[in-house]
Amino acid sequence: MHLISNHCRQFLVALLATSALIWMNSTLAESADRNTKARSYEQLTADIAQTQTDIGKLEKRKVSDNELLETAIYSRLLRARMHLLESNLEFIKQVASAESAGQANAERRQQATAIYDSQLQVIDTTSRMIAQKIVPPQGQLAAAETAAAYSLIFGEIDRLNRVYEIYIDSIKQAGILEISADAEIEKLKQSLLDRAENGSVLLEMAMGEVSALRASIAAVPGDTETRARLSVVTAHVGNLANAVSQILTMMKSLKMDVTQYQNQLLIATGQITTDLFQVDVFTNLLVGWGETLWAQIIKEGPGLIFKLILLCIIFYIFYKLSGLVRKVTERALEDSRVELSQLLKRMVVSIVSNTVLIIGILIALSQIGISLGPLLAGMGLVGFIVGFALQDTLSNFAAGMLILVYRPFDVDDVIEAGGVSGKVSKMSLVNTTFLTFDNQTIIVPNSKIWGDVIKNVTAQTMRRIDLVFGIAYSDDIEKAEKVMAEVVAAHPAVLKDPATNIRLHELGDSSVNFIVRPWVNRDDYWETYWDLQRAMKMRFDEEGISIPFPQRDVHIHKE
Repeated sequence: MHLISNHCRQFLVALLATSALIWMNSTLAESADRNTKARSYEQLTADIAQTQTDIGKLEKRKVSDNELLETAIYSRLLRARMHLLESNLEFIKQVASAESAGQANAERRQQATAIYDSQLQVIDTTSRMIAQKIVPPQGQLAAAETAAAYSLIFGEIDRLNRVYEIYIDSIKQAGILEISADAEIEKLKQSLLDRAENGSVLLEMAMGEVSALRASIAAVPGDTETRARLSVVTAHVGNLANAVSQILTMMKSLKMDVTQYQNQLLIATGQITTDLFQVDVFTNLLVGWGETLWAQIIKEGPGLIFKLILLCIIFYIFYKLSGLVRKVTERALEDSRVELSQLLKRMVVSIVSNTVLIIGILIALSQIGISLGPLLAGMGLVGFIVGFALQDTLSNFAAGMLILVYRPFDVDDVIEAGGVSGKVSKMSLVNTTFLTFDNQTIIVPNSKIWGDVIKNVTAQTMRRIDLVFGIAYSDDIEKAEKVMAEVVAAHPAVLKDPATNIRLHELGDSSVNFIVRPWVNRDDYWETYWDLQRAMKMRFDEEGISIPFPQRDVHIHKE
């Protein structure tokens, strides 16, 4: 029960603190809205007096050991002090504006001077009050608890920055009223400088913690709590950088040098801002980078040079070895009794030589300290992405591999495939290049060729010529057969074996048709085809054998 009550108590404290912060922010916003409306001197004087009375009552209240009550009184007291600061500033501004416009009033000027003096005291008290609440979380808290603690802290820092903005504005208005503020300006500058220095130290510590957490995650990737803490600390770095940036803005308004802090902000946030284009900031960054680079060169230079020389030596050795392997593989394939296509031979040679070269590159990279595990894993991931994006190309690649394995044709073969007929002039794993008989170059994807009927005209060493000759019904059939046999036998390219086949094929409408089918070597096909057509016509003319053209008999019957 005691444990439960403690948890409930802590929850109520956090809830009340959060509600108080929300209430305070909304009240400050409402106060700012009210201040934008010009109030009369009487209204401002009454408001200031009433607020001072409220603050006095709150300060006299005695607080027991009750965290809830203490938090509530703190919130109301802080809200009242912030409202008093805004009202005092508004009164001083109105008096300064009236004097600038030539409407001086001695009584109001004296009243503004008194309010300015009290303003400085309220600023000092309020800033110390807020600073006491800005305490970093102690002990090892969970990520969520740390985030909540930081949220409350940066809420207080924002209010403290607003107090300092009022401080600066009050001093500027005092200058218009010719109130001496040199001592306050020096005090303010020193206070801002201290805050900037403290913020710089905290920012450097937070950046170091981020680096340490990232290293821890790299060693133990599955640690969810460490990842959560990294997110919290990263956000903490951003909030710290923003807080320091607000302080630097106030310092610049007082003509203070903020160059070194701007350098740290640029490194912490990694953002390119207008500060980078300031000569001092840019020069300091370049000098810092140069010193870091020179220190690394001095420290790591000899070892790096040795690694580069070793890298070049290993790469050169494997480059020469790759060339030697290429030559040996080419000679082995040429002397091999296994018949391989030209494309397959080139591919085998290229794979073997490039594999040796890649092994050399990997060995060289491992010697200079590059881990091969993530590199190979990245290559696998890239391969998967590329394969998914190039599905059609991979389909052509697979078809090209099947063509290499089954060899339906090779370079210089005359084929008909994929709707194209011609001579194969070039082959690759993704497409095949045809050179047609009328000298056109046509590139066909391998998937279209492998998925279609392939007719290889030059696959065999011998080809049969199919000829058809027709004679008239009135001509001598035996004489025609004898003449055709003599013409075919007289041609030197016609082979004796297999024997030529000459047969009466059909009785057509206008002619008696013979088939003549001699066999020739593949390279003699077209010359023999044309020669036999010409020689057969000339012998038919000499022998008086006619080649009839289509004709039709028309009979007319009279009634």
